[in-house]
Amino acid sequence: MAPVVTSISVAPQNTNQGSYGQILTVNGTGLGTTVTATIRIGARGVTPTTNTGTVATCPLPSGCGPVGVSVFVSGAGGGTSNSLPLYFIGSPFVAEVAPFEGSATAPSPVTLTGEGLLTTNQVQFQGVTATLTPPTSDTAVTATPVAIAELLAAPWFQLRSASVRTAGGTFTVANAVALYDTPVITDLEPDTGPAGTEVVITGTGFVGSDIAVTFGGVDAAFDAISDTQILATAPTGPIAGAQDVVVSTPGGDSVAATFTYV
Repeated sequence: MAPVVTSISVAPQNTNQGSYGQILTVNGTGLGTTVTATIRIGARGVTPTTNTGTVATCPLPSGCGPVGVSVFVSGAGGGTSNSLPLYFIGSPFVAEVAPFEGSATAPSPVTLTGEGLLTTNQVQFQGVTATLTPPTSDTAVTATPVAIAELLAAPWFQLRSASVRTAGGTFTVANAVALYDTPVITDLEPDTGPAGTEVVITGTGFVGSDIAVTFGGVDAAFDAISDTQILATAPTGPIAGAQDVVVSTPGGDSVAATFTYV
């Protein structure tokens, strides 16, 4: 019986797209044995690594562009099968990951920019698979990291590598993102006064490139003294009475503390 190829796939993406060294699986009938069969990939002939007669595998040789995959079986009843298309894909490259800073407990989508990203089928942060937005461009892909447990200690953020897997291989960026603890306010001193009062805000997680302090929703001038203290000036604008004080960092917004305007 002449060999027949019914489908092909390349692991781990399991499509008919792949790159050098990935494993090609050929499914069909009458595929012979590892001794009698040759998997033809374009002009190349590759001896199967495994072959059951219905499933044959081999690593992909180097190459580029679309080629046909067929199986030649020597001996009586053998011959050359039909051909199915295979596409070689170049290796991916990531030049930039943005934003760099985000929340540990509620990460925002992250965009990875580079080349060869159209066939991205998985993005991982520190080995944990992220939620992938199906790519529509060869130069950018977006994924949302899975939430992680907060560090709850200095430096109040955790660095995570990013790995992009495509039909052409995998590219990893070390320290690609920093995921921050949510800031916490534990004390205001004083917690009452007129506009212009200098208030020492004590807490944790006061770190990151983008920190903001608000009194009753109004931005306040401040100096970040350390990762646990901020010196802020109660702004004009809020009306007399109790107002929420919130510290915002890349890790999110703190639970509000109360400052009373008099």
